[in-house]
Amino acid sequence: MIHIQHLKKQFSSRVIFDEASAHIPPKTRVGLVGPNGSGKTTLLRMLIGQEEPDAGSMVITKGARLGYLKQEVWENPESSIIAETLSGFPEVQALEQKLVQLEQQLAEQHGEELLERYGELRQKFEALGGYRLEHEARAILTGMGFKPEQHFLPLRTLSGGWMMRVTLAKLLLSKPEVLLLDEPTNHLDLDSIVWLENFLLEYPGTIVLTTHDQVFMQSVAERIIEVSLHKLHTYLGDFESYAEQKAARREQMEAQLKTQQKKLEQTERFIERFRYKATKARQVQSRIKMLEKMERVQSEDDAVRAMKLRLPQPPRSGLEVTRLHKVEKRYGANVVYAQLDFTVTRGEKIALVGPNGAGKSTLLKMIAGVLHYESGAIHYGHEVALEYYAQHQLENLNPNATVLEEITSVTGHLLPQQRRSLLGAFLFTGEDVYKPVEVLSGGEKARVALAKLLGRPINFLVMDEPTNHLDILARQILEDALADYAGTLLFISHDRAFINALANKIVEVKDGRLCSYSGNYDEYLWQKEHEREADEAPSSVAPQPQEAMVSAPQSRKDDRRARAERHQKKSQELRPLKQRVAALEKEISALETEKRALLLEICDPNVMSASNLYPQKLKRQRELETILEKNLEDWTALNEKMEQLEAEYNV
Repeated sequence: MIHIQHLKKQFSSRVIFDEASAHIPPKTRVGLVGPNGSGKTTLLRMLIGQEEPDAGSMVITKGARLGYLKQEVWENPESSIIAETLSGFPEVQALEQKLVQLEQQLAEQHGEELLERYGELRQKFEALGGYRLEHEARAILTGMGFKPEQHFLPLRTLSGGWMMRVTLAKLLLSKPEVLLLDEPTNHLDLDSIVWLENFLLEYPGTIVLTTHDQVFMQSVAERIIEVSLHKLHTYLGDFESYAEQKAARREQMEAQLKTQQKKLEQTERFIERFRYKATKARQVQSRIKMLEKMERVQSEDDAVRAMKLRLPQPPRSGLEVTRLHKVEKRYGANVVYAQLDFTVTRGEKIALVGPNGAGKSTLLKMIAGVLHYESGAIHYGHEVALEYYAQHQLENLNPNATVLEEITSVTGHLLPQQRRSLLGAFLFTGEDVYKPVEVLSGGEKARVALAKLLGRPINFLVMDEPTNHLDILARQILEDALADYAGTLLFISHDRAFINALANKIVEVKDGRLCSYSGNYDEYLWQKEHEREADEAPSSVAPQPQEAMVSAPQSRKDDRRARAERHQKKSQELRPLKQRVAALEKEISALETEKRALLLEICDPNVMSASNLYPQKLKRQRELETILEKNLEDWTALNEKMEQLEAEYNV
């Protein structure tokens, strides 16, 4: 149990928490959400004692062990991966070392005393779960993506991302009563993310986690705590339920805000009107005190600040955007690709998937022209304009420039107002645009880097983990912009929701080979499951009686296949409807813009006095109203049909 009451915390003049309270029951899986910089990590650090609250209390069940995922500095880089994973159990390790020493002595000499000592230590080792722990450690490391032969590699051979996997494995093995996870899916490939998801669903303790992976959050969390406006707001249910409850809460707050604003205006008018009337002095003072004491309703930050980003229309490229012919890439003796052929066609939005180390980033870098390859050729199509977004893109920003200066350096083709609109779409408004880059958080720098990239009319975007460092709102803005993007997109992401929303083709990278699958990520999974079933099926199967087939219980595999087929069918039926709705929305927007412009013209005295022009304008206005009405009717009917389909498939 965790009980947070009247929590206050600020850094200098910046308030993080003010009278924040929340309650987390035992054995509950909690998702901590909120925009970057809202205080999620600060809250976790206060729970483990790395930060002290300025006021308030944080009560945790007495005796409960807390485990927190953090970057570690290894004391012994020569230690093996498996040894470091087991290092949270020093007593077990010490016993194992003693057992090894006794075994060596027993090999050289026999004695009752040695055998008796060995038996005692072995019994104690087994009682402490020694053999079980090593088995569990190996299972966890394998789930984290380590191959069995890698378990005994020294830590010094690992990159930062793989070291974080060891840290996570060590934490999961220790099974603390309260598990605090800050972005646990960072540095994990998709297979490892799915494994971690399933592990946490079976975890016996309390879990508090932050993640920008909406699918992961939806699968794991059964309660959501939102950090917003310096408070902690608790929502019962999963992430989708939270989103629905938050929308309802936002509507309620907006209604309260309007009511309060109206009351404030009435009160202020009364004060101004009767401020200097002696007969009304008491009432005026009463209302002034009421205004001072009134608790103001605050609007939701993200609701106000979210803006739609529209990418510039890119020039049309040739049908074949890029083609790799017999490309070979190796690092020393390690051959990543040999005789690789790969073609990207105009309009494709391709997601590269596969385990870490398979060569996905290497492929992107070769296509982007930033990585040399040994042989073969890479050809680009007619009028292809390529831009590359790398994982280290943030390092290329000028720390001394302001946000506005950094954007201006690459968007000379835009008007000043267009630059401000671009920055506004990436949540930089007001004085934010004058902040120096060096004081920005990782998420803010990522937004600046993306704004620089997407502010130019590019017809081929190559992006490596573009959602890293972005919170859920910023990811949604980027996702919406890329969904409307008219060019070609080739990208890597470990965010399944992001891939599902954008990809129309999945390319699996494995063992130096590329295998293509049409459709989004869910459809790719269904096709992979279908392939596995075909491989596992015997060459000939005796026919089964119909009654036996009906009465036989469905296995989990059958359930997954049925769900995947159902999802694919739903996607196939919804896709043309969604496309038509999107087209109608664009058409309606254009018509409404024309209608507003036309109305201004009609009200112009010069047009009104023109006997031949004025009737034409009126006629066009009536035409627009008729077309708009018809489009709105079609839009409503399509949305109703989509809702009906969703309801049918969700039964």
